[in-house]
Amino acid sequence: MLYKIEIHSSLRLNPMQTSKKFTYFFALVISVSFIISFFLYGIQNSIAENNPQIELKPFSYSKILSRTTTVILFFSLLWFYKRIEKKPIRSLGLENISKRKKDLFLGFLAGMASLSFVVATKVIFGVSTWAPKEFLAFDYLISFYFLLSVFCIGFVEELFFRGYLLQSFVVEWGEKKAAIFTSLFFSITHFIRPIQDILILIPEFIGLFLVGYALSYAWIYTRSLYLPIGIHAGWVYVVKMQSFFVSPIPHDYHWLFGGERLVTGFISWMFMFLFLFGLKRFFEQMLQKDQMPTG
Repeated sequence: MLYKIEIHSSLRLNPMQTSKKFTYFFALVISVSFIISFFLYGIQNSIAENNPQIELKPFSYSKILSRTTTVILFFSLLWFYKRIEKKPIRSLGLENISKRKKDLFLGFLAGMASLSFVVATKVIFGVSTWAPKEFLAFDYLISFYFLLSVFCIGFVEELFFRGYLLQSFVVEWGEKKAAIFTSLFFSITHFIRPIQDILILIPEFIGLFLVGYALSYAWIYTRSLYLPIGIHAGWVYVVKMQSFFVSPIPHDYHWLFGGERLVTGFISWMFMFLFLFGLKRFFEQMLQKDQMPTG
């Protein structure tokens, strides 16, 4: 353990209280999300059918459900902390932004670099081809929009998963079990999709779990949300920008190189383990340096 556990007193609950409450809460959110997503899916399909002259690309129901669930979880947390806990949101790990903004920036660079290695490996082994497109003015605007959106995504998701859920589970189960259970919930909420090819979906689930696990330990090592928000944003930015630089090539090695999602396949898992190891070593060295006698 690198840092002493310092969790807000409002999260010090009786044994099993957090997990039981969250199970009921999560089931309610999923149920509401299913209903809302059903109507949103119908509305977008109706718009697309009634406007054939416009080349619209409707979202799949699973993607709408995943995004709806995340948004509802986020606003439910805001309501819960304001009306029930009567505590500011920043108490979940958003304090000292002037001191922690470096973590946000370094996390973003580390996230981009680590996932860029996955993209480069796929190009080297011929399952993707290097095909950078010519950037026009609109493409630069899209890139900037992606940059803003990935930080919004990182903030919303990290505030819930690492800000509330992980911190609550740490008090109840300890760091390792809390990281595992939080990562399971993280992968489940990002994994809501029809089961068509289980051999493709299993690697995706494993990859998402490792992503959640790495982000959980980013909070454990720093006791702040700024590093996981930065890492999360960096990963998502590479995912969104990769189509500007590389083109996928159809292949049958999904377990090795993954499919459309960069977090699937053994190659991405290997880089994720290396990322976790590097994160652990970095903070161990930082801790040793801080403990060295001065003078």
